Amino acid sequence: MRKKTVNQAIFWDYDIDNADFDDPQIKIWYLNRKLQFGDLCGISKKELKTFLPKLTIDPSLKDLLANFLTKYA
Repeated sequence: MRKKTVNQAIFWDYDIDNADFDDPQIKIWYLNRKLQFGDLCGISKKELKTFLPKLTIDPSLKDLLANFLTKYA
């Protein structure tokens, strides 16, 4: 797995250097947190498409991302 892009302003309260991103629950938490702060850096279209239905983000953002994926993924 490629190294995750970590924005210290978003993950200031967690040490995620050793997080198991193969665990779907951790991946969902990570994506929720990044997207809530508007950080798309390092998120692939494949990851987004796989996990979008399980994310608990603003419904408008979820719709926007779903429309993006429909057109570009």
